[in-house]
Amino acid sequence: MENTLAVPNSQLLNTAPLKGRAIGGLVCGVFGTIWMLQAVLHGAITAPVWLTAIAILAVIFVLSPLAQLYSLRGASYSSASGLSWSAVSKAYWMIVVIEWVACTVAMNWLNYVHRPDLWPQFIGAIVGLHFFPLAKIFKAPIYRWTGAAMTLGVLASLAIPMGEVRNLVACGICGLALWATEAVILWQYKH
Repeated sequence: MENTLAVPNSQLLNTAPLKGRAIGGLVCGVFGTIWMLQAVLHGAITAPVWLTAIAILAVIFVLSPLAQLYSLRGASYSSASGLSWSAVSKAYWMIVVIEWVACTVAMNWLNYVHRPDLWPQFIGAIVGLHFFPLAKIFKAPIYRWTGAAMTLGVLASLAIPMGEVRNLVACGICGLALWATEAVILWQYKH
């Protein structure tokens, strides 16, 4: 009887990083979907084929990590590198608070100078930059690539003349970067 109880407990301990990956994937999936919906709005995309494709991808990118989390219910949580949540939570929440404050200040300042058209670029750059410290605390190099893709992508979108197309590109780059990150995270989960 004692041996039977030891096996599930050791399996739960080994699944903690898997649960961390699934949570990271879910966060990327949800925020990637938000960015893609913003791209749809900026681009006034009304073609049923594009709307359907984006909707299907959004559902996949949100439900896949949810299914993995469901399969790991009862497991403890740790980062994908095996760090316990308590070891990284303080740094994580500090980074997130700084990110949200910076986004709020940026939006208010852009409104003050009458340039709300630059919201996607400023918010995308701030969100992209926040992935660099996340990569360090979670020991997840993929987040460096995410941060670089988002930051450089939204800055490159400034080369497009002012208008909805520029914002469509900025939002689309952010959404696709997050979805790609989730795909890599979930692929690592399976291997």
